[in-house]
Amino acid sequence: MMNSKWTRLLTMLLALCMVLTVMCACANETEQERPDSDGEQPGNTDTPVGDDPDEKIVYTADIPEGYSAGGQSFTVYTFPEDIFVWKDFDWQHVGTLNSDRINDAVFQRSSQVAEELNLNIDFYCGLSYADPSEFRNSCASGDGEFAIGNITMLNHIAMVQSGYLMDLNTYGEIDLEAPWWDQNIQSDLCILDKNFALTGDIGTMYKRSIAIIIFNKVMMRDLGEADPYEYIDTHEWTIEKLVEMAGEVSMDLDSNDTWDENDRYGMIYFSDVICAMEIGAGVKYAEIIDGVPELTINSDEAIDVLNLAAELLYDKELSYNNSGFTEENMWRMFMADQALFYYGELHSAEDMRASESDFGLMPIPLYDEYQEEYHHTVNPNVAAVIVIPITNLDETLTSYALDALGAASKNILTPAYYDINLQGVVSRDEESAVTLDLVIGTLSYDPGYQYIAESGAFLRDLVATKSTSFASAYAGKESIMQSKIDKIVEAIETKY
Repeated sequence: MMNSKWTRLLTMLLALCMVLTVMCACANETEQERPDSDGEQPGNTDTPVGDDPDEKIVYTADIPEGYSAGGQSFTVYTFPEDIFVWKDFDWQHVGTLNSDRINDAVFQRSSQVAEELNLNIDFYCGLSYADPSEFRNSCASGDGEFAIGNITMLNHIAMVQSGYLMDLNTYGEIDLEAPWWDQNIQSDLCILDKNFALTGDIGTMYKRSIAIIIFNKVMMRDLGEADPYEYIDTHEWTIEKLVEMAGEVSMDLDSNDTWDENDRYGMIYFSDVICAMEIGAGVKYAEIIDGVPELTINSDEAIDVLNLAAELLYDKELSYNNSGFTEENMWRMFMADQALFYYGELHSAEDMRASESDFGLMPIPLYDEYQEEYHHTVNPNVAAVIVIPITNLDETLTSYALDALGAASKNILTPAYYDINLQGVVSRDEESAVTLDLVIGTLSYDPGYQYIAESGAFLRDLVATKSTSFASAYAGKESIMQSKIDKIVEAIETKY
């Protein structure tokens, strides 16, 4: 009998040959080039199909030849159908191609996997992304309605504490090391050797929540400044450089000695910019030590980052905090050339695509020029992660479905989102496309920031009140944060 290892290899080679044959026939219809010059998606590595570096890569999951799910249902619980910004983009579709790039990619991805596995893939849009009550109630009742869930980071850890989610490290045969899964989330959030959430090519919604800096290219040129991209590779793109450049443009446009939304600023921001800047500077809210998160945010480095950022954020003539106004108000000001920099998330760049002013994308700045790597974060309140409910006991089917969906998403969904939606429409230049490579490839899933709401809240409150009293603010929240960590660890110890 042939060794199972060689059987799988032969199966993969045969599948690859079949896929390449199809590609030759319909490459112009469905194929997309990879996001960067090396032919790889940020954060993932793989080998090209052939010796030609420009040859397209096709990713396939290791599914046994002849496997069939027998037409079983596979229902995905996901975000609401149609709300402002945080609606579902990754699972719902209209049931056919309609020239909407994301709809078409999702439809093609799901249809392909459904046919390959003989699986009926469906989706259910919940009423609220902030409160996935239908998904949680399904887990509590044991009705098994949902095969997987697409829920926020904070909701996922709450459901872990309730014992409602499967430990991915011991569940079925999911290839967790496959290039379509983000390896950072698995290493950063591994508590007591257990993981409960996945991100990667299977979804775009967590990418929409990545913190980023957007700059106004029109204002930059008017000031006689070159686009700041040159500072990225030299590691001169630091907090100090951001403060310096932002300090050159402010103006009381209506000359009434009152600084408000009618004037021009170095930067427009939300108060949670400080959370992203701390992570960008390499500060850790918490670290996994011996399998358990330990609070580390109370450090000299964290205090220093706050003080550096305060030079910009706390000067009402240099920056504008959007507190009390809608995000659309911020977009309007930025698109009217009233700010050189805008702190937001990747979805902001998408939503500002109608701007007549040209803009570019920059990473979150470094602490100083000696910092070796950039770091970025997702917003735990809205970033969507894939989870498996405890009611799903069909480990084989679910494992094959997830890997097949992941591989197909890497071939279809990621190019649609990344190459077309971002690089082709939003980022507007090759340099910003490189920035996207950098940003998406340097995600950090800090367990303190992702799991403990208070760790970000006390910093946001400092910025909102323009205070630098870091030590006292932290002292007021430390016991609450530690208690939450203890409860997470206890729940994982006792329920898993």
